[in-house]
Amino acid sequence: WAIGVISYMLLSASKPFYHKRRRRMIDLIMRADYNFDAPVWKGITQDGKDFVSSLLVINPKQRLTATTALEHPWIVERERLSHEIPSQEVLEAVGETLLAYKETSQLKKLALNVIAHRSTSDEIMHLRQAFEAFDADKAGTISYDEFKKALETSNYSEEDLQEIFESIDINKNGRIMYTEFLAATMEAHGHIEERRIAEAFDRMDSDDSGFISKQNLKEILGKDFTKEAFDDIMASADTDGDGKISYPEFLALFRKQTHAMAEEVGHDVDSSTNPSEAGLVGLDAKIPGGRYDSDLSPSEQAQADLLV
Repeated sequence: WAIGVISYMLLSASKPFYHKRRRRMIDLIMRADYNFDAPVWKGITQDGKDFVSSLLVINPKQRLTATTALEHPWIVERERLSHEIPSQEVLEAVGETLLAYKETSQLKKLALNVIAHRSTSDEIMHLRQAFEAFDADKAGTISYDEFKKALETSNYSEEDLQEIFESIDINKNGRIMYTEFLAATMEAHGHIEERRIAEAFDRMDSDDSGFISKQNLKEILGKDFTKEAFDDIMASADTDGDGKISYPEFLALFRKQTHAMAEEVGHDVDSSTNPSEAGLVGLDAKIPGGRYDSDLSPSEQAQADLLV
């Protein structure tokens, strides 16, 4: 019912039920007495009107449910606008980031989930587009089959796909939730500002002690995690062994794994381990006037070295 009212208002910029007198307006609502007489409705498709009419039904048993509303032709068959479709560059960056994410520590995954929760629509617009591209059935979550289908051109093995999927599925319900997807792909945007990392630390430091303790982690993760799991999370960042994680330790872990992720996604492959690339020109190529030009005089060589 509420979605029907909202849809009516968004499509027509007017209320479906209105009267100056409150009792009359209540009467209109109770009888679902509305119409499509306004001129604006002439530009709305019949499917659009039918969607509204199927929701503004007094008897809830005859009204569309949330599931059937999502399956309505007006929703399913509408043409996606250009700004709703992710670019190929975004999809490639997301795919690469997902692969590296499975090696990310549990603590950093928690921090990325916090950052994802607190991100604005503008900050994650492209990631939302990517999520919708993965979520083929528009259920609001991503199943393993949808995940596998979306990455079929990435040449990942079945084992890799399963491991990546499980690493993103933090709550282990067999589906990737929207925030979990955002957390896993957040770094596809590039460098995350330190203020966002500091916000995540403050949120995880729920008692404002200035540190993240085991108790803080228990409040976040719940009672299902074992003592060993908590110990492993603490050990991943608690470099001084005092049983708690300071902000410098937290930041160091975050940045260290970010750099490792960048290397995994964009590292150079040594030609000695890949014969097919043996003929490629490298940084040590002899270029006239360059660093490795043996014809340079000692003083010219020194100047070339300064430019490297």
